[in-house]
Amino acid sequence: MKRAIIIVSFILASTTLFFCSDDDSNTNSNGEDGNETPVEATRTVIETLSVPWEIIWGPDNFLWVTERNGKISRINPDTGTQQELLTINAVTSIQESGLLGMVLHPDFETNPYLYAVYTYENGNQLLERLVRFTYTNDSLSDETILLDNIPANRIHNGSRIFISEDLKLFMSTGDAGNISLSQDMNSLAGKILRINLDGTIPSDNPFTNSYIYSLGHRNPQGLVLHPNGNIYSSEHGPDTDDEINIIASGKNYGWPNVKGIIDDIDEEVFAQKTEIIPPIFSWTPTIAPSDITYYDKDKIPEWSNKLLLTVLKDKRIIALTLNADGSQITNEEVFFDQQFGRIRDIAIARDGRVFIATNGESYGDTSNTHRIIEINKIE
Repeated sequence: MKRAIIIVSFILASTTLFFCSDDDSNTNSNGEDGNETPVEATRTVIETLSVPWEIIWGPDNFLWVTERNGKISRINPDTGTQQELLTINAVTSIQESGLLGMVLHPDFETNPYLYAVYTYENGNQLLERLVRFTYTNDSLSDETILLDNIPANRIHNGSRIFISEDLKLFMSTGDAGNISLSQDMNSLAGKILRINLDGTIPSDNPFTNSYIYSLGHRNPQGLVLHPNGNIYSSEHGPDTDDEINIIASGKNYGWPNVKGIIDDIDEEVFAQKTEIIPPIFSWTPTIAPSDITYYDKDKIPEWSNKLLLTVLKDKRIIALTLNADGSQITNEEVFFDQQFGRIRDIAIARDGRVFIATNGESYGDTSNTHRIIEINKIE
């Protein structure tokens, strides 16, 4: 049996984490000493969303949000007012499929482009595509398909994206419920892809005339470029070994022949034939990790210079400490355990506030009661 690497320490003000409910939000400090209203540790921004999947902090200081039903919107982080920009009619949202990852062009003022990933039906087949929209006059238009016909399914669609400093778009894809695709170099499923912003293949990709940057992935739902240059990915395992990986050009991460670290005979035989990159951290039993990001602010000192991981099944945020060169995770700390339900995504404001998107209390909950919550501090 695989053994989890678990180092859990709770950061508590007393014996439990303090959560300020919405009912506390209008409470004033009326003492004679004239103290101002204290800043809440957490606050619900909006709670009428339908499976928010991606939230990002925009250059306009608004939250930009995808909902799995196909809606893209801007949300005022102070008032919770939602402004719909577009609903993509082609989106097919079944189980885990739908409108998923999103990113804005790094120079959005000059290049007002929004990139997104969604699944759609082609006959009886589910497929996935990467698209670009142009933002003008508070709306999105001019859909341009950059990459199409990626295998998709009701499960395991990956779909996290980011744009690097050299203007390459990285995209995670899942195995689409077909485990053989992850090792198939003729398929874009179960891979990390690297794409020019016009949808063409970069000439310096590791495999000639291929979008594939790395292979052997099951369902990577988190992808972030760290200031140290490493790309970190969070990936769902099957019955064991949810993973944190460092993604490197041209490397194989083993799925389905290797789950997590190489620790049984069949995995050793496969690894003798193929160089496999093991995870730098794993969890058994599985926790269902989703988004991963790097907190480079000091507003919440407990999280400064750490990777932040949102967790679905175990319903928590995990702060991961890296060693000096970023090659290992030396500690994990659990925050807001079981307080907000399934936590899908995370966004960081310029001033260091943190926003999380929640997806209900149970798998498959598609009610319009999912929330975005602001975190100002740890109490």
